[in-house]
Amino acid sequence: MTRRTTSRATSTKSTTTTISSTATTTLARVNPNKISLPPPLLASPRGTPFERAVWSLTYQIPAGSFSTYALLAAHLKSSPRAVGNALRRNPFAPEIPCHRVIATGGTLGGFKGKIARRDGEGITLAEKRALLRKEGVKLEGDGLKLRVLGTPFAGFV
Repeated sequence: MTRRTTSRATSTKSTTTTISSTATTTLARVNPNKISLPPPLLASPRGTPFERAVWSLTYQIPAGSFSTYALLAAHLKSSPRAVGNALRRNPFAPEIPCHRVIATGGTLGGFKGKIARRDGEGITLAEKRALLRKEGVKLEGDGLKLRVLGTPFAGFV
């Protein structure tokens, strides 16, 4: 039994190392000092290398624009769900504007780790909708039929 535990621990350790190495490479590729980051991200050790890479990309989305979980994921060679999880853990909002990231179909997706109720609403999504409207992003419809209008930002460095 000890042998199995040791084997498993070694396997988990090497997997973790591979993920961290990949995330570090991703962060280096995304931000080789070309992107100006907000002071909280520069001064804070918070977040995994992958989360910091997601937050760096999110910071590039201009006010009045939006992007999608899938576009960020494609840029990072990751998955939309992983991007969403990283944004859920964003401690730097609103300086790192995770509210500007929406679902591919134009729906709001989640916000602050919450998703819409069956009617498409929720207090956090109402806040996300208000932030987007305040920045000039066009929305159409209401509840489950609410859609963001326009072309998503994809000009990531």
